[in-house]
Amino acid sequence: MRELTIIDGYNLIFTQGLDREATDLAHARERLVNLLGQYAALTGTEIILVFDAYRVKGGKGHATRQDGITVIFTAEGETADTVIERLSAHLINRHTVSVVTADWSEQRMVIGHGALRIPPRAFYQQVAEVIKRHQESIPTVPRPAESYLEERLTEEIRNALENWRRSKD
Repeated sequence: MRELTIIDGYNLIFTQGLDREATDLAHARERLVNLLGQYAALTGTEIILVFDAYRVKGGKGHATRQDGITVIFTAEGETADTVIERLSAHLINRHTVSVVTADWSEQRMVIGHGALRIPPRAFYQQVAEVIKRHQESIPTVPRPAESYLEERLTEEIRNALENWRRSKD
């Protein structure tokens, strides 16, 4: 079965202080989507990120694919918890479902559906560790300021350039 992680977006943003690091809440959401997109690409985990918009007047609710993950904004009057409960109950037979939330009653509900629960802090540490390991595995290439161009040229090209320089004298 494929791994699926359903995340209460604002819950993760606020427990990790991402809202304080961003200029506004929209920026915090974008940063989180980008981070989770990297994580999903590196692990192959399917991610559904749910943002609570139940107090948004006239909010219709919508879902989009962004950076390789599904992002859901709830409709007016609908909480993220409601959507997460519905998704976990519906998808548990086809996926190994994990739910990221700090809400204790929500955790109990999704455990009842057979989903795993992951506290936001633990999940965020896991995401950061996966991304850090990936970045450390990328070989470093010397930047131009760290080596001279002539050191990176083949002997043949260096000789051709030297001959060209001498012919100009």
